[in-house]
Amino acid sequence: MGELIVHKLVRNGAAAATALAAALALTACGSGDGDGGKDGGASAAPSAAAPTGADAQGVSLAAAEGAWVGATDGKPVTLTVSKGGQAVVISEAHVCQGTAKEGAALTLTLTCKDGDTTRTSGTVRSADGTQLVVAWDSGRTDTLSKPAAGVLPSGLPSIPPLPSLPPQP
Repeated sequence: MGELIVHKLVRNGAAAATALAAALALTACGSGDGDGGKDGGASAAPSAAAPTGADAQGVSLAAAEGAWVGATDGKPVTLTVSKGGQAVVISEAHVCQGTAKEGAALTLTLTCKDGDTTRTSGTVRSADGTQLVVAWDSGRTDTLSKPAAGVLPSGLPSIPPLPSLPPQP
C-alpha cells in the first residue's frame, strides 16, 4: 500500500513539475512588452474597466500570448497561451490544456486530466499587455498579470518531499 502512495506522489509531482516548467519556459517568450511585469499582483475580481459581453470581441490571440499569473480566492493560477493557440492552466493542483481560439471572442477550451471542470471553457474579456481577465463558464473570473521576464512569480505551490523508501535488497 505504501509503495502505491509513493508512486502516486511521484507521478503527481512529476506532472505538476512538467506543467510548471512548460509555463515558466513560455514566460520569457510572452514578456516582451517592455513593462517589466510591474503589476505583479492579481485579484479575484476583474477591474471595473474590464470589458464584458460584446466588448470582449476586440481581444486577439496575439494580445493573450505568453504566461500570466495571479491568485483567485487566494489560490495561485497560471495561464500560458502559445503563438499557435495552445493553452495551459495550472490551478489548485489541476493541470488543464487545450486551445485558445479567435472568433466572436477569444475563447479557451481546455480539458483537465483529473476531470475538473472549473476552468475548461472561458472567454478572455480583456488583455492589455500587463493584465488579462478570463471569465470562465463555471462562474469564476481570473484577473492575471504578466510576470517579469526571468523572475519566478511568488506564491507558486511546492512539490511535497518524497518519503524515504526502504533499502532495496
